[in-house]
Amino acid sequence: TLSIHISGVEKQELLAVFAIGIPASVTNLMQSLGMALMNRYLVQYGTEKVAAMGIAMKVNMIVMLIMVGFAFGAQPLIGYNYGAENRERLRKIIRFDLCVELVFSVVCAGLLALCAPQIMGIFMKDAGIIASGSLMLRCLLVSMPCAGVILVFTTVFQAAGKALPALVLSVSRQGVVFALCIFILSRLAGYYGIIASQAAADVLTAVIAVILYMQTKIAAKKLSLP
Repeated sequence: TLSIHISGVEKQELLAVFAIGIPASVTNLMQSLGMALMNRYLVQYGTEKVAAMGIAMKVNMIVMLIMVGFAFGAQPLIGYNYGAENRERLRKIIRFDLCVELVFSVVCAGLLALCAPQIMGIFMKDAGIIASGSLMLRCLLVSMPCAGVILVFTTVFQAAGKALPALVLSVSRQGVVFALCIFILSRLAGYYGIIASQAAADVLTAVIAVILYMQTKIAAKKLSLP
């Protein structure tokens, strides 16, 4: 029989657990909200556009989930070396993690973009949906390296116990930043602005991630443990 008693756990430790866990749950919520928002803006152009985007996002998600696995797989190593203040090894792990994400995302994005019409044709035979979905898929793929950067730094912040930066990134890519991008771009470029909004949000969120990482100085010469 396995029993768990939390009576001996200090309040500060419980708060730290929730502070790191909440951003992870918020990320899943933002994904649903992002898809709903995209559909809301696309529906005015017809149900075929919504269907095409749904297929494109599912194909894109297959690659994204593999990238999520790579990023979270490195999280225990990052947390261990951050806690041990092994700065040199921590920097190497983060660089390697970034390299893996960037190389994998570029290769997969290139292959999927090249074969976009054929991939869309697996799910739909309608020529209009295939054409629309191919463009949408390529728009999603073009910023995939930026999504890799976001994933790496999100896991770095979580492993280092930096709850606020992790929360900021969790609500940005498919949340606040995405909402701003689709609102602005839909008015500037209409339909093409809508399908380009996720790529724009990815680029902006990646920039935010790099800035937050530089400010927190997680792998700097002098670590400031939480």
